[in-house]
Amino acid sequence: MKIITQNDHQSLEILSSVQEFFTRFRLSQIARVSNAVKTKGVSFQTLFCYLISTLFSNRSAYRDYLKHQDQLGFSDKTFRNFLNNGKINWQKFLILVCRHVITFIEPLTEPKRRKVFIVDDSMYERVNAKHVELAAFQYDHAKHQHTRGFRFLQLGWSDGNTFLPVNFSLLSGQNQVCGAKSIDGRTRSGKRKIQAQRKATDVVRELISSALSQGVYASYVLFDSWFSSPKMFHQLRELGLHTVAMVKRSKKVYYRFNGEMMDVKTIFNTQKKRRGRSRYLLSVLVEAVVEGKALPVKLVYVRNRNKRNDYLVLATTDTLLSEDEVIQLYGKRWSIEMYFKMCKQYLRLAKYQGLSYDGIFAHTALVAIGYSILAVQHREQEDDRTLGELFYLMVDELSDITFAEAIQQLIDLFKEAFKDEYVLSEKVLETIIEHFLEKLPVSYQKHLVKAS
Repeated sequence: MKIITQNDHQSLEILSSVQEFFTRFRLSQIARVSNAVKTKGVSFQTLFCYLISTLFSNRSAYRDYLKHQDQLGFSDKTFRNFLNNGKINWQKFLILVCRHVITFIEPLTEPKRRKVFIVDDSMYERVNAKHVELAAFQYDHAKHQHTRGFRFLQLGWSDGNTFLPVNFSLLSGQNQVCGAKSIDGRTRSGKRKIQAQRKATDVVRELISSALSQGVYASYVLFDSWFSSPKMFHQLRELGLHTVAMVKRSKKVYYRFNGEMMDVKTIFNTQKKRRGRSRYLLSVLVEAVVEGKALPVKLVYVRNRNKRNDYLVLATTDTLLSEDEVIQLYGKRWSIEMYFKMCKQYLRLAKYQGLSYDGIFAHTALVAIGYSILAVQHREQEDDRTLGELFYLMVDELSDITFAEAIQQLIDLFKEAFKDEYVLSEKVLETIIEHFLEKLPVSYQKHLVKAS
C-alpha cells in the first residue's frame, strides 16, 4: 500500500507501525464482525491505517490529505464518508481490539495482580459548535463554567501497568445546541444517538455489560464520587463486579450503620479515629440499602496529608480487602486521567471539525485505538520480556552491519589486542553464535536472523 511519498520518512514509519498493529491483532477479522467492511472502492484497512496515522501528525486528516493527495489513491470525500458511516459498530470494534491486546498483555502480568475497569468522564469541547449534531451546553467542573460539546464517558481496563480504552459514549444533554437530524432506533447510528441522551449512570452499566459480553473481564470497577451511589453499587454486584470508589460527603446519601441510616459525615463524627501516621483515619462496615436489599460495604476514611482537618471517603463492596489494598486499588484510577490528557493534547481528540455525530463518534474511536497502539509499544519497551516496534525502527536505522559481522568485528578486535595469538577458529565462532541465538526469545531470534 503506497499512500505516502517515499521522502516523508517519519510518516512512512508511523504508517508502517499502524499496519503492523492492524495485522498483528487481526483487525481485519474484528472489522468483519463489527460491520466495518467495504464492498467496493478503497479497502477498510487502507482508510483505517491512514486515518490512524494522521493522529500522530501535527495536521488534521484533511491537511494531511492536501499534502499527500498526489500519492493517495482516494479523495477526501472517501475518508469523510468512511467516518460518517453510521452502520459501523465502533463500540464493538474497540472492545474487540482491547480484548486482543489484553490477550497479548496477560502473559506479561503477574496472575495475582488485580485487573480493574475504570470509569470517568471528561469534556469534549466544541466551543463554536452551532450545527454539531447532539452537541449541548455542558458544565465543565474543571473550569467551573458551561461550554458547548459532549461528555466523553470512557470505560477503561488496567492491570496496574497498562491502561486500555475499552468502550465509550459521547453524551449529549438537555440543553442541546443542535438536535439529532434523524434517529432510527433499529440502526446502529440510531442506537448510539439514543444512548447519548440517557443518564450517565445508566450508560455506564451498558458500557460495562457490553465489555463483559465480548469477553473483556475485570474484578473491580473504579470511579470517582460523580458516579458513586448505593444504587450503582448494587447494579455492579448484579454484574458480578466489586466496586472501589470515592463517596460523596453528602447528607443526602445514607448507609445503614449499627441499625440506623446515617450519612458518611455522621458516621465519621460518631466514631473514634486512629492516631499517629496511619494512612487512614477510620474503617467501618456499613450496608447500602436499595429497595429493601442490603449490600455490605466497607468505608475507609483516608487522611489528607496536606490539610489536617480534611479527609476522603473510599468505599468498596469487597469487604475482605484490607484498608491499604482499598487505597492502593483506587490509586489505579489515575491512569484514566493520563489517558484523557494524552488524547486531548497529542492525539487530536477534539480537533475533528465534522458536524455529524457519527463522524465525531468514529473519530473518537480511532483516537482510542491510536492510544492502544501507543500502550502496546510502551509496554513492549518498558517490559523486559518484550521488544518494541520503536526499538526495531531504531535498529533498522543504525544497523549497517549484520549481527554475525558485528560479532566477527569484536573477535577481530580481541585478536588484535592479543597480537595475533590464536583465539577462536571460524567454526567455533559459528557454533557460539548458533548457541547464543537458540537461548534468545523467539521474537529476538526472528529479527536477528532476518538482519543476518
